[in-house]
Amino acid sequence: MEKSPTHILLMEDNPGDAGLLKATLSTEKDFPCRLDISPKLSDGLQRLSREPFDAVVLDLFLPDSSGLETLNHVHQAAPQIPIVVLTGLTSPETAMDALRGGAEDFLTKDDLNGPLFAKTIRYALERHKLLKNLQEKEERYLLVAEGSNDGLWDWDLRTHKAFFSTRWKRMLGHSENEVGDDPKEWLLRIHPQDLEKVQQDLDRHFSGKDGHYANEHRLRHKSGRYLWVLSRGQATFDPAGRATRIAGSFTDFTRHRNMEQQLALRAFYDPLTGLPNRDFFMVGLERAHLRQDRKPSALFAVFFLDLDRLKFVNDHLGHRAGDRFLVEFARRLKWSVRPSDLVARMGGDEFTVLLEDLHGPQEALEAAERILESLKTPMALGEKSIPTSASIGIAYSNCGKKDADGILQAADAAMYQAKSEGKGRYAVFRS
Repeated sequence: MEKSPTHILLMEDNPGDAGLLKATLSTEKDFPCRLDISPKLSDGLQRLSREPFDAVVLDLFLPDSSGLETLNHVHQAAPQIPIVVLTGLTSPETAMDALRGGAEDFLTKDDLNGPLFAKTIRYALERHKLLKNLQEKEERYLLVAEGSNDGLWDWDLRTHKAFFSTRWKRMLGHSENEVGDDPKEWLLRIHPQDLEKVQQDLDRHFSGKDGHYANEHRLRHKSGRYLWVLSRGQATFDPAGRATRIAGSFTDFTRHRNMEQQLALRAFYDPLTGLPNRDFFMVGLERAHLRQDRKPSALFAVFFLDLDRLKFVNDHLGHRAGDRFLVEFARRLKWSVRPSDLVARMGGDEFTVLLEDLHGPQEALEAAERILESLKTPMALGEKSIPTSASIGIAYSNCGKKDADGILQAADAAMYQAKSEGKGRYAVFRS
């Protein structure tokens, strides 16, 4: 008898994404599916109330609902159906929140293809079935565990014995016989900084404060490196309300965690020099200004620097040489100030420095002189030796400006004063 197709409800308002999913899924002959599409949450909830579906694929941002609220509505309407969330590559944190909120898995739209989509749905169905049927026979449990893409675990709290699937062991670089049945096989591999939070989340679930267990933490691989995993589980309780058993899964999201860190770097760091960018610098300047409000006697200074001859290098030696020119200047700038000082690239040939905890104005002037002295040695760009200089504007925190933007503008004005006086020098803002 031919197996009936898996009935999937896709809640997606982008016709292009919906059409792409339907087209790619139709090519998967080993995974026959029937895909129905609802462009709105309200329409999808109505269909869930009157039609049987095996799984829901959900875009969290629909015309009539957005974010985790969308997931909550679908989960409440059909708690027995596994949900796979669609997310963009730029929102890994949203995907993690969805998993913690009860979604079985997530897919990134930019990586969608037929095999990945089909595999994700299959795994979501199997994982959902496993977590909802803890009382099934051990043989069936083991079979599902072996076929799952996630690492599965089952902890008997009465006997203090644990089962870890083959996939769980392989995720951590171990063979079948290298991991025993003691729960410490998991707990002792948790990064020391994450262990307390794991134990707290387990205790909250066992005490009934949280309906399910979910925690992100680092697990030590056999090689010594750490993987970021999302650990989820559901406990069973005896008539007295005591937790007797908990089973769940581990999802390796190291790649997405790294992606999140890369996005943060792109957001706050200059990709060429590796220095903080304008946004990062302004956060630091705002904090310094707030600290001075609490302690008026504290003194800090802001440098605004304009590097000379970048246009000459770009025009005559090319932009690659110009990039090396900027990187070398950034290196010299960092070496000329204290390690605690915040050095940033504002864009183009403009840089800033925040010098906090100054003992007096002279300390900032000495730093400016060190910067100018470091530029007296020409910069080597291949076979060329390029002389350069910089104009530095200095504004102190007590310059009369009321906010961080004002102090930065004062330093900028002083920089133009230094440039008008002949470049290769500094000027201090005077109100």
